Amino acid sequence: MSGRLAGYAAEIERYLRGESGVKREELDEDKSVTGTGRAASEFQAVKSYELTGGGGRLEQGQAGATPGGGRNAPRSSPGGLEASGSSMSSGAPKATTAASSHKATIAPIMVYGATLAGFRPEEEEEDWKRRGGGGGRSADRSGGAGRAARVGYQARAVAARAGYAAGAQPAVFKVMPNPPSTREAAARLLNYIGKREDEKGEKHDIEIFDEDGQVLATGGARKAFLETFCETFEPPLENTNFLEVRFELAGEVTDADVSEALNKAFGAKPFIYARGGKAVEVYAHTDERAGPLARVLAGGRENSRSKALDKIEAHLSEAMEAAGVVAKAEVTAAVSREPKAKYFLQKFIRTHKDVCQANGEPVRGAKNPAKAAAAVYEQWRPLLSSRERRNAYHLLFSARAGTDANAVMAAARAVLEERAPGYKFVLAHHKDTKHVHIHAMVQARSADGERLTFYKPDLAAWRETFAEKARENGIAMVATRRIDHAMTRPFTKEHAGAYSRAQRDPRYQVSARTVERVEAKRQRRLDGQSLVVNGDAIAAAWQKTVTTMRTAGVVGQALMAAESIGNNFLQFRRDRTGEGQPGPAAGRGAEQSGQKSFLSHPGMRELNALIGDLNMVQTPLEMRRQMARVNQALDNMRKTLPPAHQGQFEQYREEVNDKMHDRLARLQFERQQQRRGGAGEPIPERDARGRDLPTRDDPREPVEPRTGTEQEKVRAKQKDANKQKARQSEEQDRKTQRSNNNDYER
Repeated sequence: MSGRLAGYAAEIERYLRGESGVKREELDEDKSVTGTGRAASEFQAVKSYELTGGGGRLEQGQAGATPGGGRNAPRSSPGGLEASGSSMSSGAPKATTAASSHKATIAPIMVYGATLAGFRPEEEEEDWKRRGGGGGRSADRSGGAGRAARVGYQARAVAARAGYAAGAQPAVFKVMPNPPSTREAAARLLNYIGKREDEKGEKHDIEIFDEDGQVLATGGARKAFLETFCETFEPPLENTNFLEVRFELAGEVTDADVSEALNKAFGAKPFIYARGGKAVEVYAHTDERAGPLARVLAGGRENSRSKALDKIEAHLSEAMEAAGVVAKAEVTAAVSREPKAKYFLQKFIRTHKDVCQANGEPVRGAKNPAKAAAAVYEQWRPLLSSRERRNAYHLLFSARAGTDANAVMAAARAVLEERAPGYKFVLAHHKDTKHVHIHAMVQARSADGERLTFYKPDLAAWRETFAEKARENGIAMVATRRIDHAMTRPFTKEHAGAYSRAQRDPRYQVSARTVERVEAKRQRRLDGQSLVVNGDAIAAAWQKTVTTMRTAGVVGQALMAAESIGNNFLQFRRDRTGEGQPGPAAGRGAEQSGQKSFLSHPGMRELNALIGDLNMVQTPLEMRRQMARVNQALDNMRKTLPPAHQGQFEQYREEVNDKMHDRLARLQFERQQQRRGGAGEPIPERDARGRDLPTRDDPREPVEPRTGTEQEKVRAKQKDANKQKARQSEEQDRKTQRSNNNDYER
């Protein structure tokens, strides 16, 4: 460690301990990490180092975890995480309230800067030694850029944990759901941001600042701003996806039955059809993406791996059969653009006789296909689904209660100026909440046509920038990650609304998972599954933080808090997994042989997700199906585990099955009570398990002994059924993931 850095670290320690040797007035003048003063050169070096890590995006989770001294503070720490506050040690002199508050603000910032400056990753260390303490640049520039990105990511993550241990608050940045997509929605959001209720419950205007720092005080000023704000708004996208489908009827069916079956198969989607004998041709609107389907048809279905057409045809055939008409569906064409959709509609009317609409009436003017197609399309247009473009975003910058609101406002403005240059926005401070809430409305598309996006890397970058700007404005804030604190997932506005309504109205049903998610986050519970699966990684991250803090010369209460956090996470994870002996420092679950435990298996993530889904099961039948999925995942894991882990894994498997059987027993008892129409004494779970519960192989009834050949056939059939269930589960997971990609709460 350099002499300058050592002196800087020693000064931090003296300041934390409140020793008289530090000139506090000098530190009071330095209100930001990048400000001028005695430590300006060190902080500028930190800033340069952070920028050279460039391009790296720190993937942070919800920054709602309590900072030092909160619910998750390490209990074994002598002073807790509030050690950076006024009472650092029993021998420290008592400071005034203002000095204590300023110490609690500046100390975490200084710890963050010192840790960031003292960070040296292992890769950089080995490369530096390999070149004899220096040398030329790598010939592979792309590899150097990737290494720099990793360095920046690791450095900022370690420094954020160190600042958190010293008492800094986590940065909270959210993209609120349901952003305005039309002028009316933007006006309503502007009204929401700019009006608050007073003590009498009456709404009144509050200050709104635009991107130029001007206050929009009057209704005329806000209306004029809205005019310019909405200039970049785009109209909604119309769904112009259409399919041509051919149905081969299996028997004699009347025209009325065909019409009724088609209406049930296509639902509310508009369509026309023509029948010729046992063949029925249909041209219909669809919610499927027709572009990829058209490419598959053009290239030949035998040359494609896509199963989308097979699924559509199977769905239509099943729907027709459910309506009483047995028919085999085949998609013959697909179009996705409006000009082509109109052309294919005209072609369909021209090439088919006796074309009928969905209500069974013939298409008028079929002798002139162009006019007939135009008339039909105009009738369909109000029925075509459309998708609103995202024209504006509603953002929220939040800080802990007691934080300087003006400083948070300045930090939020700086974030928007840096991350969204050229986009119009407004800012307002809502003072009716305990926390400091700064609301913003920003354009989704600038005047130059560039769109603002908020994917996961973008959210992480915005949160990190918010923490940086907050530190520059004298707020002790760091961009932590949810996994660093093993916090539960945040809940959305919809979750909170459903939970609140269920609390008010007992008739309103809400899923157990929603209740658990809301209560776990509000009570700031630790995520037990995350600790079981990722406990080693979390503990190792905090150990790396402690090592870096020691290297940078940061000692005292901040270092003790970081050590205690890591140790507590490690101990909590051992308690959850039932380990008696601690593992090596390298990570959890490592055995004497150097092999990792089965809990670090990649399949544990999927298995934990399946086990978590058990809480959503409401009927015994669903429970049995979910139990089959869990046991299938356990079978897949067992095949890839080394022999040394088989014993522990089988014990774990038995515990999982015991819990599943207990859950099934409760569901069966509840179902019996519902059928009897009354409540009775609950059946003990262990006793109920022996009455009507399937074992792992589910032998519901005694069977005759089978020969070896019969047993092989049964195993093969069971294996095929398990594979089919696994494929269905994977498909459902992919659909759920695609649906969650638009969830912007973090």
